[in-house]
Amino acid sequence: MNNSSFETFLDQKFIPMSLQAKVLFCLVIAVLLGVLFFFIFFKPKAERIDVLEKNVKSLESELELARIQAAGLEELEEKVAATEERFLQLSALLPKEKEIPQLLKDISSLGRAAGLDFNTFRPEAEIPQDFYKKIPITIKVRGPYHNMGYFFDQVSKLQRIVSVTNVRMGSPERDSGEMLLQSDCQLLTYQFSNEPLPKPEEKKK
Repeated sequence: MNNSSFETFLDQKFIPMSLQAKVLFCLVIAVLLGVLFFFIFFKPKAERIDVLEKNVKSLESELELARIQAAGLEELEEKVAATEERFLQLSALLPKEKEIPQLLKDISSLGRAAGLDFNTFRPEAEIPQDFYKKIPITIKVRGPYHNMGYFFDQVSKLQRIVSVTNVRMGSPERDSGEMLLQSDCQLLTYQFSNEPLPKPEEKKK
């Protein structure tokens, strides 16, 4: 159902609405769709990130313990190799530093391919964590709602982990018979650093 048919449907099924009322109605729909998006796209991704963070820390602890125990003990070599393999498989989901620029280009290309206009695409300061870094990316795009949904879906299918947070949609505006929305959100990707955070006593020195 296109926008003109949608407006005709509203006028026929309900009390004819003024342009201001239609814009308000569309804004309410946009907010409801934003809530729906949160539960469909963001919440499962956030849960996956939490599991990933726990697994990284758990596997790194296992790896360090296995290395200590394997000193001079040949029978533990297989355990060390298996643990390292699991750690490498997990770290493959996190891009190395040199891969970040290409990942940012891929995300930008997905947005343009979805027919969105980028008003802002700004990587923020890195947030160090144990053995990886969080890299926030602030974006502001404009386009039809279903185009935004397609973009977020494509981002979620990237090989590297990229989560979508703090999504806000609003400012509906009709253009060439199509309702456009402004979407502000933050993408969060991760960079493998292979270094733990300094311990409290190390920070004081």
